[in-house]
Amino acid sequence: MTPDEQRRADLAQRAITRHLRDQLTEAKRNVGLAADAPDANQRRAKWEQASERLTRWLGERQLDADTVVEVSNAFLQAMEDGDALVMQSGEFGDADQQLTLRQRAFVTREWLRDQGYDVPAYSKESEF
Repeated sequence: MTPDEQRRADLAQRAITRHLRDQLTEAKRNVGLAADAPDANQRRAKWEQASERLTRWLGERQLDADTVVEVSNAFLQAMEDGDALVMQSGEFGDADQQLTLRQRAFVTREWLRDQGYDVPAYSKESEF
């Protein structure tokens, strides 16, 4: 693996880890907020699923098909949001930050493809 390939792999793996940790944090918060709610069991199941996904990722660096779709879609949304924000704000600081986020999203989606996961192409990825 070349140094550039290693850098991209590290970036993608950190981005996926961060995303899965964020999902776990959100699911845990939702369980706490809805302890007596009618959908408490469903929220608890989502928390357990998020925990299992993160544990599997950290231990084996493996993602199931549903997790790949979720991660891929989250990073695709980040790319689209970055495009929209840069166009709306027109400020260099925002543009630089969003370019970094878009590049991270692109690298992560590309890395997932390189690992054999089915991640559909996004028309604007060719800009990178």
